[in-house]
Formats: sequence, C-alpha cells, structure tokens
Amino acid sequence: MTGYQRFRDMRRARAVAIYPATPEDEMMARGSIRRMLIQFHQEWTTLREREEGTAWVPAANALLDRYSHDLYDIICDIEAVIGEDLAVTIRCLSADMIMTANILIMTGCEEECRKRGDAFAKEALRHAERCLAKLAGR
Repeated sequence: MTGYQRFRDMRRARAVAIYPATPEDEMMARGSIRRMLIQFHQEWTTLREREEGTAWVPAANALLDRYSHDLYDIICDIEAVIGEDLAVTIRCLSADMIMTANILIMTGCEEECRKRGDAFAKEALRHAERCLAKLAGR
C-alpha cells in the first residue's frame, strides 16, 4: 500500500461521525464552505481584472489548484456533517477545477481556461447561495 493510499483511507475514516451532527454543526460547516466558495469567486474576479498576458496563466493555475485542493480537503473533513449530496457536488467542482488547472493550462488553452474558470466562479456563487438557503432553513 502506498503512502497516498494510506492517507486517502485515513481521510475517509475521519468522515464518519462519532456522534450525530447537530444543526449548529451543519450550520458552521455550510458556512465554512460558503465562505470558501465566495472567496474563490472574489479572487477569480480579481485575477481576471488584474492579470494579463503571460502572468495570467501561472496565476490562474495556482488559484485553481489551491482552491480545488482546499475544497476537497474541507469536504473530506466535514462530509458526515453536511451530507452526501452537497459533498458530491463540491467534490465534482473541485475535480473540474483541478482538471482545468492540470490539462487546459498545460496544453496552452488559455482562452478555454478563462471560460471554464469564469464558469467555476459562477458555479461557486450558486453553491454558496445554496448553502445560505439551507442555513436560512428554506
């Protein structure tokens, strides 16, 4: 078994709740995800406005890479609290982000990366609103 496999299995084991999550636990967890999604949207928007040319590609790569890993990590840590539906949705967003960072940027598809990054930023806001709606009890 590789170190990666052991680490992955440990992360999965942590997702099991030892005690039932309270509504306050879920509210805090969804709030954390919401803040991270909004922060990604804000940073992506700032990047689009400030960076141009050759500086844009590595900056976009770093931003997508960082948030894809951060989102995945937080979902692994709090999946038992937020439920599978939201966890799968955020994991899919994370996977799409890392795919864009690893494939489109490496192959030099800058404009496609911009389009997908814009779509990710919009999707992040949509999921943040979903978290807020759940927090408000709608």
